[in-house]
Amino acid sequence: MVNPRPQVAALKPYHLPDVKASIILSANESPYNLPQTIIDEIKSGFDKIAYNRYPDPLSLEVREIIGKHYGLGLENVFVGNGGDEVILNLYLAYGGHGRSAIIFEPMFEVYRITGQMTGTEMISILRSPDDLTAVNVISQTYGMPADLIFLCSPNNPTGDTVPVGKIEELLNNTQALVVIDEAYAEFSGQTALPLLSKYSNLAILRTFSKAFSLAGLRAGYLLASKEVIGDLLKVKLFFNFNKLSQFITKVAFLNRSIFEEKIKVILDERERLYSELIKINQIRVYPSSANYILFRTKRDALLVWQDLLSRGILVRNCSNQPLLENCLRVTVGAPEENDIFLDALREVV
Repeated sequence: MVNPRPQVAALKPYHLPDVKASIILSANESPYNLPQTIIDEIKSGFDKIAYNRYPDPLSLEVREIIGKHYGLGLENVFVGNGGDEVILNLYLAYGGHGRSAIIFEPMFEVYRITGQMTGTEMISILRSPDDLTAVNVISQTYGMPADLIFLCSPNNPTGDTVPVGKIEELLNNTQALVVIDEAYAEFSGQTALPLLSKYSNLAILRTFSKAFSLAGLRAGYLLASKEVIGDLLKVKLFFNFNKLSQFITKVAFLNRSIFEEKIKVILDERERLYSELIKINQIRVYPSSANYILFRTKRDALLVWQDLLSRGILVRNCSNQPLLENCLRVTVGAPEENDIFLDALREVV
């Protein structure tokens, strides 16, 4: 039997524990389903879709709607099945054998896994060990030969952002394509979008999975120069974004103002959750500009994770990532979920 490529053979599949919990605070999802008005609009359009016909292979209408919102043309927008597919296409276009990508760890693990999968040389820059931020280590990349630089702002799982001025400094000191992952931008109020028109080596990744309550759909998009978008269109699968995804993302994006109320609730809950967590002496809490909070426990994090799970609460154990020994990440849930989590955490730490 033929063996896989060495890069693939060395990989471990992205794995999440198969456990049951009544309160799920592990995946940075919105605690709220789609608003009923949007669900009703989606339902009303289901019987108008020609399911026997292939979808628009270029997702032109969705791209045009997204681009118009940002003052861009559809030639500046790429859509895919979640940010993961967009990341894969970036590696297919600009990575691979003989190419290199820089990441700032700890960060979203899919960047490292996908890079290894495509045979891209991965250059890992460790974040500042004390506060886990990237801002003071970015300068290590200046002048470094690389084809791609991935930087998350806010960063998953640490929750920190990178000032726009620092991103511009990076753009001025590299020839690489700099991809700013803004999956959680709706919770931070910060974006590198004003730099897009000035720098052709900038791309910004967004998602419908978080603030838009569509994690189950898998929909993400990239904003970049028409040259970058053109390269991604060359490597994507022919009919990568199905008709339902195109329709639902269009409805959600056109009604994005409806989501603002729940985003505000999540932001208020993030501040309340943080203020309660810092009162617990047995943990160290890291500030967050996203919809989750990272904290380090004095007790073994796996034992804390297990004790929370025994109480029906699932959080994310991040201890396997660089610099994150005994660290757990909790998603900001609905108020009642956060109360139950806080009571349980006080008991188990």
